[in-house]
Amino acid sequence: MPSPAGDDDLSASTSGDGPELHSAVVVGGGIAGLAAARVLARHADRVTLVERDPLPDDNSPRRGTPQAAHVHGLLDLGAQGLEAMFPGLREELRAGGAPVFDHGAQACTRVWAGTIPQIEAGVAVQTVHRDVLEAAVRRRVTGLEKITVRDGATARGLRVEAGRITGLHVTGADGGQSTIAAEVVVDASGRYGRLPDLLEQAGYPRPRERAVDAKLAYASRVLRVQEPLPGVHGLQQINQAPDRPRGAYAADIGGGLWLVTLFGAAGDHPPTDDAGWEAYARELGNTDLTALLDQATPVSGVKRFTRTENRRRHYRRMPTGLLVLGDALFAFNPVYGQGMTVAVQQAAALEQALSRGSRVDQSFSRTAQRRIAGIARIPWLMSISEDLFWERHVTGRRIPWTVRAAAGYKQRLLYLAAQGDRQVFETFLNVYHMRQHPAAMASPRILTKALVRGRTASTPQATEAVDESGR
Repeated sequence: MPSPAGDDDLSASTSGDGPELHSAVVVGGGIAGLAAARVLARHADRVTLVERDPLPDDNSPRRGTPQAAHVHGLLDLGAQGLEAMFPGLREELRAGGAPVFDHGAQACTRVWAGTIPQIEAGVAVQTVHRDVLEAAVRRRVTGLEKITVRDGATARGLRVEAGRITGLHVTGADGGQSTIAAEVVVDASGRYGRLPDLLEQAGYPRPRERAVDAKLAYASRVLRVQEPLPGVHGLQQINQAPDRPRGAYAADIGGGLWLVTLFGAAGDHPPTDDAGWEAYARELGNTDLTALLDQATPVSGVKRFTRTENRRRHYRRMPTGLLVLGDALFAFNPVYGQGMTVAVQQAAALEQALSRGSRVDQSFSRTAQRRIAGIARIPWLMSISEDLFWERHVTGRRIPWTVRAAAGYKQRLLYLAAQGDRQVFETFLNVYHMRQHPAAMASPRILTKALVRGRTASTPQATEAVDESGR
C-alpha cells in the first residue's frame, strides 16, 4: 500500500532537531513498538524493528496479542495521537467499516445507579478490532524506507560498552545469531517481555515490580447482528466495587458484526461454553444487551483471557541509550482501555525528548525515561485504585482510606450521571478518554453536586436504583 500523505516526508530525511542517530532498535511489534519506530524514523538513519512472532501481511491475529479477541478501547487522546503520527488513519479505518461516533450519544452506558441518558458529549470514539488497527498501523510503519523488520527474531542480550548501549544480540527466525548495532534501543516488548532478564545478564539490577490483580477475566465472541440497534454503536455495563463484579462491553466493528466481551472480577469469571456464556450475559439484566443477543447469530466461539493484572516495573539503573515504554513499563488491567493510549503518548514523549536533546547521553536517557514514565502515572493510579477493592476479595489486604474515599466519590458521580446530569457525564467522559486531568472531577461545582445530591450504592435512597441480577 502506498504511504499515506505525510509519511513520505518522515522517511526521506531525519528531523533537523535533536540528536542524529545512525541506528536505533525497537523490540516489540505491537502498537507501542510501532509508534516508537515511527518516532525514531525521524531521527535515525535506520531503525530495526525486532519482533518475536511472525508478523502477518494482512489483518490476521498476531500470536503475541492473545487479548486481541476482546473489545479494545482506543481512547480519544490515543486516537488523536495515532492520527498525528499517521495522517488519514482514522478515515482509512472508517472506510474499512469501523464506525466513528459520539461516545455520549451513540453508546449506551449502564452503571450501578441505572442507565445514563444518551447525550452529545463531543467525545469521538472509533470501534475497530485490535487486529485491524494494528495491521493498518503496521503497514504504514513497515512502508517507511528507513525501517527494517526482523520478525520471528528474539532479543537474547544487550551489548553494553562503558555503560552505554551499543547494540542488541538477536536470534533470527532461522536460529542464526547476530548483533544489531544501535545507539538507542527501545524496549516495547509488552508485559511478558524479557528485558529484566537481559539487564541482569548484562550486570544491571532487575527492576522492582508491583502488581495489583483484580482476578478479572474476559470471555468474548463475535456476533452477526440482523438488525442494528438504532443509532447505537457501543454498549457498556461498568462493574462496581465491591459487590458488582460483572460487566460487559459490546462494540460495532463493522460489516454487521459486533464483538461482545463479558468480564467478571474477583474470580467471578464468565464461562466459555455457549450456553453458559449467554446465560452470564443475560443475567446482567441489561435490556440493550439482551435485545442485541435476541437477534444475533454467533460467528465465532468464545475466547477467554485471564492475564489482566496491573504490573509496574521500576527500572532503577540501565545503560545509557536504553529506554522502556508501553506494557513493558506499565501494564494495565485492559478493562479500563488505557494501554494503547498511554503507549502512543509515551511515544510522543520520546519524540519530545529526541527533539530537545543534543546527544544521547546519560542526561538524555534519564530525562526521556522520566517523561515516558510520567505519562503513565495517573492512569496507573486510576486503574489500581479500582482494582485494589477486587484484590481484597482474594487477599484480604486492607484498603487505604484514600482509595475507599475515591471509590465512594466515583459512585456519587455515576449516580448523578445516571440522573441525567450533563456536566458530570461530559466531564467523566473527558477524564475517561484522558482529555482532561482527573482533578476536573473535583471542580468546585461538581464537588458540591456530589456531596449534596450524590448517592452511593449503600445509601437507602439508592439501593433500588438497579436490580441485583448483575451482581
